[in-house]
Amino acid sequence: MNDPSVGVVGLGAMGSAIVAALVAARPDGRSVVVHDPSPSAAVRGAAAGGEVVSLIVLGESADTVILSLPDAAVVASVLDALLAVDSPPTLVVDTSTIGPADSRRHAELCAARGVAYVDAPVLGRPGAVGRWTIPVGGSTPEQHLDELLAPVAARVVPVGPVGSAATVKVVNNQMLAVINAATAEALAVAAAAGLDPGVFVDTVIDSGAASVSGLFRDVAPRAVDGDFDPVFSLALMRKDNALAVELASASGVPTPVTSAALALHTRGVDAGLGDRDSIAVLSVLEHDSGVPARRQV
Repeated sequence: MNDPSVGVVGLGAMGSAIVAALVAARPDGRSVVVHDPSPSAAVRGAAAGGEVVSLIVLGESADTVILSLPDAAVVASVLDALLAVDSPPTLVVDTSTIGPADSRRHAELCAARGVAYVDAPVLGRPGAVGRWTIPVGGSTPEQHLDELLAPVAARVVPVGPVGSAATVKVVNNQMLAVINAATAEALAVAAAAGLDPGVFVDTVIDSGAASVSGLFRDVAPRAVDGDFDPVFSLALMRKDNALAVELASASGVPTPVTSAALALHTRGVDAGLGDRDSIAVLSVLEHDSGVPARRQV
């Protein structure tokens, strides 16, 4: 390795997309070092062009580390390892979807070792890498964050102190969770009322109706075709839904709609659908009504 400047920890769908974009943007041949404890995820990182190394080697060789991890507990564990090396990175950019209080705790851990930390979660899906919007909480003295994130984001938006970007992401995904649950309910109701749900989707999707969200356009056609291969898993949807309810509770705001969506998503995860796409929660409603919500012709 020739003094790589960026490490990426977490090589799921988002992390692998980040690696591929960073590698493509580095014509000078400098390597991007990557790590994930999952062998299959590490293979994805290598396929994206990253140089797979141990977490300790990554911490010692990268001056900037991007995290793309599933939850706050995993982020804390990774930070413990990165901050324990003799010369830790100078900047941690945390793109994970976690709560703002967790982001602030992580920033304090980093500051104790003289490491800058920003929360920078992604607004966008893996296939839209390069066009993402990334809100940023915190500051990066002497760091060029816009330049670093230019390969993955069309917009890098400072939104306030550490934790502010995490709040943007949690509240955004609060809306996502409600739309996901409402979409599943609409498909189930259409089917139970005797309408081919495929006809419902085909009629509404390009109607210009205000009800048609980007998420509906993505998940509804796949749902009525029985395609639940994960783009964004139900387990992650449920996790993000719970973060929103927790943040609302801590902020003193009642969330009856978001809480109802969480109850439905939790039922889906409990039914063993967590590794399927978020719209697989439709299966819970099909079970309740006894009517399949699948395209009939």
